[in-house]
Amino acid sequence: GIATNTGGQDLVLKLKKNLYGLKDTGRTWWEHLASGLERVGFKQCEADQCAWKKDGLVIIVYVDDCLIFGNSKDDVDKVVEELRKRFDITDEDTTVEEYLGVKIDHNKDGSFR
Repeated sequence: GIATNTGGQDLVLKLKKNLYGLKDTGRTWWEHLASGLERVGFKQCEADQCAWKKDGLVIIVYVDDCLIFGNSKDDVDKVVEELRKRFDITDEDTTVEEYLGVKIDHNKDGSFR
């Protein structure tokens, strides 16, 4: 409860942000993430709403996990630093071999399939 001196008036309080576990939390997080990605220049893919693209970079989003890949590690590192300014993120900085059940093969030339 909240202890207030209201002089006998009933009060209704409005939360300024969503709390973890409420039914709107997922939507609120998605809006926050989408806004942040748009601010750094990413455009949402029309064919898949969970994919975002910008200048040879792609971000795949699943709930609160993101897979970022691009033409060079430097490009990816720059995006990670930009996102770090807006979000509290952890960077695994590893070679991904599987994501959401999809196997990712890495070629010697740096490409993947």
